[in-house]
Amino acid sequence: MLPRIAIYVFVVALLIPTFGLAQQYRDGERLSNVDPVLWQDPGDIRLRDLSLGPGSAEIAPIPPFTFIEEDMSGESPKFKVMDAKGLKWSVKLGPEAQAETVATRLVWAVGYFAEEAYYFDQAEINGLPRLSRGREYVKESGVVYGARFEPRRDGVRRAGTWDWNKNPFAETKELNGLKVIMVLLNNYDARSENNQVLISTDPETRRPVARYVVTDLGASLGRAGGLGGGRSKNDLEDFLSTRFVLGTEDGAVKFDYDTRPTKLGVVSVLYPPYYKGEVKKEKSMRGIPVEHARWIGSLLSQISDDQLRDAFKAAGYDTRTMEEYVLALRQRISQLTRLR
Repeated sequence: MLPRIAIYVFVVALLIPTFGLAQQYRDGERLSNVDPVLWQDPGDIRLRDLSLGPGSAEIAPIPPFTFIEEDMSGESPKFKVMDAKGLKWSVKLGPEAQAETVATRLVWAVGYFAEEAYYFDQAEINGLPRLSRGREYVKESGVVYGARFEPRRDGVRRAGTWDWNKNPFAETKELNGLKVIMVLLNNYDARSENNQVLISTDPETRRPVARYVVTDLGASLGRAGGLGGGRSKNDLEDFLSTRFVLGTEDGAVKFDYDTRPTKLGVVSVLYPPYYKGEVKKEKSMRGIPVEHARWIGSLLSQISDDQLRDAFKAAGYDTRTMEEYVLALRQRISQLTRLR
């Protein structure tokens, strides 16, 4: 058996290829003739349909599904398929599938952009080979269970990543509001590498728009922490065991959110880009003004418990787990609205 420190070195090595693959869009940089957008007024939040979120029944994936190729990026097992309409989808398996389906709906409900996420308790994949990862979620008949489907639409172009600290929206309430949601969900993987600039055409103005999106929200609804710090995702007991707002200091909110590597996780210093990125991510969520946190809290508070239930039902949660998550989220949102 490998010693634990060797295992951590191996894990960090797996993370290395994720760095530097996409262009970073930093403060002052713009794509020519493209309007950058982070948030838009959601209107009456009480009317938002969280059973489908940013998607719809008309554009949801339709079986039969045909396997295209395996995707080895990220921590979760993934592969690409084509549906009955010839549309391509990224399928994610594992605990992130449920958590991401819920998280995208909460982000979208209050005016941020999110990619569509459709959850299937099980789905048959034609031509599914023996996968390199996630075989525990596959039945012998080629049926996968607990799968999140995310589209790869022709009209949406991924133009690169954006940084939490250097972007066109720095220090605005909208950017800080998005950071608060990351902390509220205990998203421990809110790295800039998971922030994408998505280029598409606005249906009203017909102009190209650069939408700034957090595209990977799966490492949520568990315990936030750094490598080696007992972090988890889609774990109700861990989520309930953590705090949220610790207090305020000098006009800023102090959150229970520390994702820096600890214990054996500090071996990640052997790969400085990863270690520095983790420290930078945690620091990015600090210093959020009370009024900005209260603003996003006022929007989140307009989501009803029934809407929250719709989000969890869409992700296939059982009733008890759903109700406990809904209560915990309501309590966290109340902490934001009570800030002074």
